[in-house]
Amino acid sequence: MTTSCIDNEKTHSVHDCNHCSVRSHCLAAGVDGEHFDEFEASRFDLRVLRKGHHLFRAGEPFGALFIVRSGAVKTAVVSQDGEEQVTGFYLPGEIFGLDGIDSGEYSSNAIALETCSVCLYSFDKLISLAQKSARLQRQLWQQASREIGTRQKMLMTMGHRSAEARMAEFLLGLASRFKAIGYSATNFHLPMSRQDIADYLGMSVETVCRVLTRFQKQGRIQRAQREIKLVNVEALLALSMSASDLPDPLPLGTRQTASSQRSNSYAAVGR
Repeated sequence: MTTSCIDNEKTHSVHDCNHCSVRSHCLAAGVDGEHFDEFEASRFDLRVLRKGHHLFRAGEPFGALFIVRSGAVKTAVVSQDGEEQVTGFYLPGEIFGLDGIDSGEYSSNAIALETCSVCLYSFDKLISLAQKSARLQRQLWQQASREIGTRQKMLMTMGHRSAEARMAEFLLGLASRFKAIGYSATNFHLPMSRQDIADYLGMSVETVCRVLTRFQKQGRIQRAQREIKLVNVEALLALSMSASDLPDPLPLGTRQTASSQRSNSYAAVGR
């Protein structure tokens, strides 16, 4: 089964995984050699999209999972009054489209943040292959678990933390993800706009700009348009783990655990 986005921006060539720079960071890394040809066969398209173009829209039938090959993609939902809520940003090697598994249709819109290429995989074929490859099955569950964890963390962040703590955690999270795919963890380009960040973090765009300016004046970051350099990772980490920003109802011991988890995730960013 395929999605209706197949008729949108079809490309005429599909490059194999052997020539992909993010092969070691995507689902392909979890496929045994004996099953690799079958894995490649589950990919039915490589889509190239220009900035602002949709890969799929909310309500379209589910049938594929998507992996960013280059560039970046955002997912977003639109409220009844027309307001957009960004639900995720996806970098090279990262998978999205998992929100359609349960209901049989995608619950969000997927939009290119810049010119990007995205691999489309048949969900049915991936599941069939996962029954033969324990490594691929584990990769799929890890991706689903990571998506759930990210959503839970964002709910906590938006509900109980200051604008500065939200922004610090956002920048550190991006840095950690860039590092995981072999990019610099301290110097990177923000593919998303200030408005996108505001919609994702539950802030106004004015607040986003004000916090970034404050971080720069405090020597925590340097920035030029969308180019970001993390100058004082330790200060950002301390701010992201500020106890005063954590929710009060957490059970005894949970506060320390939450801080430790973020510390472990971001500790290597500046190394």
